[in-house]
Amino acid sequence: MKSFFSKTDLTARERKGLNRALRSAGRALQRRTRMTRLIRTGYTKLANNPGALARVKEDLRTLLRLARAWVRNEYRALPWPSILYAVAALIYFVNPADVLPDALFGLGFVDDVAVVSAVVRAVRADLEAFLAWEAASRRLPAAGVSSREALASPFPHG
Repeated sequence: MKSFFSKTDLTARERKGLNRALRSAGRALQRRTRMTRLIRTGYTKLANNPGALARVKEDLRTLLRLARAWVRNEYRALPWPSILYAVAALIYFVNPADVLPDALFGLGFVDDVAVVSAVVRAVRADLEAFLAWEAASRRLPAAGVSSREALASPFPHG
């Protein structure tokens, strides 16, 4: 698959890690359980590391919501390479043993931020279309589910 990135977007090690994540993304997109686990893990990791990920926090949330909408067959109006790269960025993000292990406090998320930022730049038009769709199709929580519960869960009821 042709790369979305120029050689200056990512280091060679980050590109190598992203390529591994791309292979995993293709497999994950075929398995609802893998995607469900990826999304839940992504939300948890984001919640547990808000300061280190401040620069890409909203982008990660958007990628997670996009993945959730894809899994639920609610939103499929984007090219295959875009969803593949979006999921690969999430896989790279949740993988604790990427180029810089996340355990290296303060430094461990530098490569995650670089990869997420590069992917978001590459698929920006598709993410903006998703955000427009999302804004136009806001759903109310299912009966018996509070708005707070619905927003807290990566897989709201209903």
